[in-house]
Amino acid sequence: MARMRAVVLGDDRRVRLEEVPVPEPSSGEVLLRPHFSGICGTDLHAPSLTDHFRSRVIMGHEFSGEVVAIGGQVVGWEPGTRVVVNPNGNVCGSCGACRESRFNLCHPAVFEHGIGIHRPGGMAELVAVDPRVLHRLPDAVSSEQGAFVEPLATAVRAVRRSRFRLGSSAAVIGTGPIGLLVVQALRRAGAGTVVAIEPSAIRRRAATSFGADIAIDPVEANSRGVFGTDIESPAFVYECAGVPGTLELAVDIVRFGGRVILLGIPSQPVNLTAFTVIGKEIDIVGSIIYLDEFPLTIDLLARKAFDVDSLISLVLPIARFEEAFDALADPVSTLKVLLHPGQS
Repeated sequence: MARMRAVVLGDDRRVRLEEVPVPEPSSGEVLLRPHFSGICGTDLHAPSLTDHFRSRVIMGHEFSGEVVAIGGQVVGWEPGTRVVVNPNGNVCGSCGACRESRFNLCHPAVFEHGIGIHRPGGMAELVAVDPRVLHRLPDAVSSEQGAFVEPLATAVRAVRRSRFRLGSSAAVIGTGPIGLLVVQALRRAGAGTVVAIEPSAIRRRAATSFGADIAIDPVEANSRGVFGTDIESPAFVYECAGVPGTLELAVDIVRFGGRVILLGIPSQPVNLTAFTVIGKEIDIVGSIIYLDEFPLTIDLLARKAFDVDSLISLVLPIARFEEAFDALADPVSTLKVLLHPGQS
């Protein structure tokens, strides 16, 4: 049986490079050769996210690729076509969320059939997928940019779901790749003042280069009480970090009647003082993945509405995935890392 290399989350919850069988697509599947796969913050925490990432899964849910072969029942796809994968596109079509066209809330799609989380993903030499998850990449979007469609769609969805109002002030807590994309989305949505809150100096500098007016350390935000004095309390706060204390910080700094949007996924329970939410009549809004934002994002990239190329710090082969994961976990020097299945 032919074998290939893949980045696998093992039964022992450790991520490693393994030799695994080459997938054989069914009659209703498409075989892809991944081009580039982005490493997401959730990938770094996959070993501890036992309720989310399935053991023995091939990782990689942010990836572009090329059609290699198609099953006998597949129509509309040809070998050589460049594509990007919607990892949550395997919707059931029959649950309550699907019946209401809220496909991003389809439980089987998001929590049972997610590509790179529950089913084989893009950190491999080949992967077989249902054609429903495929979107064509236009010539104006490179394969490297295609690996950003998934996280950018998440950021665009969050700004749209927040019902952001033109000219409003905003703060973004956590300016990793998602937070930096949210900063860009806010600028394109006509934001007034945008404040980035981030402990990493390189990410604070990146935030200002991508459109934030001010970038401050969270210690400064907490200790000096700068919001409401030196800086206007933001009407919208986007929590993109998902680490202890950031939800509390978001609720503390948002203006009265403001809105807090949650994107960051914490690996442990968080504490929140309900009276602060009640006393300021704050809206807390959750935002998960995307709906029509996925194809919209492809169009936005084709029209050069977002800069994702400047986010790329490293591009490495999957054989060096450990180096890639370590680099992304070090916010001192790295923004985004892409993996490819090549030798070097």
